Amino acid sequence: MSYRIAGIDVHKKMLAVVVSDVEIESEYQFERRMFSSNPEQLRSLAAWLVEQKAEEIVMESTAQY
Repeated sequence: MSYRIAGIDVHKKMLAVVVSDVEIESEYQFERRMFSSNPEQLRSLAAWLVEQKAEEIVMESTAQY
């Protein structure tokens, strides 16, 4: 059964995002994208995560954001 998870590395002006299916038994496949932190790009990020069928999303801030 497929289980897709996304990881977001939060920077001041951009977000680096990776999505992968963690239930596969072979080598992991990663989908990578970078988004700006402006409202339009954040909406694009949300739409992309829905399109990718991400079931869980985790974030890491690299500073005090």
